[in-house]
Amino acid sequence: MRRWPRGLLAAVRKWCDSLGVLLISDEVMTGFGRTGSMFAFQQEEAVPDFLALAKGLTGGFMPLAATLTTEMVFEAFHGETFYYGHSYCGNQLGCAAALASLRVFEEEEVLGLLQPKIHHLGSRLECLRGNPHIREIRQCGLIAGIELGKPGGAPLDPIQRSGARVCIAARRHGLLTRPIQDTIVLMPPLCLTNAQIDRACDAIEMAIAEVLVSSV
Repeated sequence: MRRWPRGLLAAVRKWCDSLGVLLISDEVMTGFGRTGSMFAFQQEEAVPDFLALAKGLTGGFMPLAATLTTEMVFEAFHGETFYYGHSYCGNQLGCAAALASLRVFEEEEVLGLLQPKIHHLGSRLECLRGNPHIREIRQCGLIAGIELGKPGGAPLDPIQRSGARVCIAARRHGLLTRPIQDTIVLMPPLCLTNAQIDRACDAIEMAIAEVLVSSV
């Protein structure tokens, strides 16, 4: 849950072009508005040669993945032996869910409505920064990593599984999320409201108080 430095992706694209190397962009997690733009690579105009998609493609309702590539790559294999398929390629239900999800993006102007939510989430996360049991907060769009620690900034003992315990405590306050070690992952659905953002941040704060403050 750590962000790349701004400009790094564009630099990698330029480096690949200089050496004739193909660039693969894995946007399984970051695609379809999660970072604030339809795809994360658009924020640096670093168009990849391969684009891996899944999850948000169907809005999470059906399992479906897709790999996009450039015309140059496609033509290199067209008519040769690259054709491939298995039992679930082009699954009708998955593709129907994907088409419906893409219509929602267009008809409900999802991307245009995200920016106020992203700003509100950032404001609420900013309020958490003063908590002595939070070492760092990292945000990109509607992705946030809230790293727990001891007062003073030292890391927690991994044996205590504090991140998991905080997430379990947050369930009692209406929030279902998960940790990566002692970093609380917050990736709410794009359709959430500001009130639900408030509730999620409140749940994390109360869970931290119950698990970590009470154990000091």
